[in-house]
Amino acid sequence: MKQTPGKIFLSDQRGVAETHQYRRYSTLQFGAYVHQDKQAFGNLQAVNEETLGGGQQVTLQVTEAAHVLIIPVTGAVRAGLLLGTSALTHVEEMHLLTVPAGSTLTFANPYDTELITFLHLWIRVPQTAAGALNRLFTFNCQDQPNLLVEVKQVVPAQSADEPDMSLPFKVSIGRFAGRRETLYTLKNPSSQVFFFVLAGAFEVEGRLLHEKDGLALWDTQEVQLEALSNEAVLVAIELEAS
Repeated sequence: MKQTPGKIFLSDQRGVAETHQYRRYSTLQFGAYVHQDKQAFGNLQAVNEETLGGGQQVTLQVTEAAHVLIIPVTGAVRAGLLLGTSALTHVEEMHLLTVPAGSTLTFANPYDTELITFLHLWIRVPQTAAGALNRLFTFNCQDQPNLLVEVKQVVPAQSADEPDMSLPFKVSIGRFAGRRETLYTLKNPSSQVFFFVLAGAFEVEGRLLHEKDGLALWDTQEVQLEALSNEAVLVAIELEAS
């Protein structure tokens, strides 16, 4: 039986950046964290798990235009471009923000004392992109358990100036009971897919993944996966071929 080509990114081998304000774990190289084996996977430039202290804010300088996907894990996070408007995103929501090269992205914790944790995923903007996007998506894993459910846009383009364009990626999230299986089918056989385990453990195409592990797969149309623990949560990012 032919094994799907892929690469595992182990949780305990992630890069770490930490101050009194934040702690960031980077699955792929990001900012000051540079590693020859952790370079971008196709158009997926970064997979970061960030924890912000109460009332804290962090700023990031953008070197290359990207779509940034912001997914809260605990609490809510306020995100936006410096000197621009910001948006508050809650658990079971995803904020898509296009950030141009040379801009400054800010993340802020709206709570005075509570920690927040969120993912921020960076996807390279194709040269053919029509313009900047600022959109909110939602998902509900409880209503559709044991499936990878595609996140859905809450409203159409938020302003008349914003282009109504198809996105070069698809994000799905699922919460699984132990020993439940599912088959994930890619929208395009030429696409690539990256999985990130938010909680629990999974077997994905014969690879054992623990919490916060990542897996990149390519040259496949279908992905077989099984949850190995209760309340296991998996994120899938499907990417157009670069």
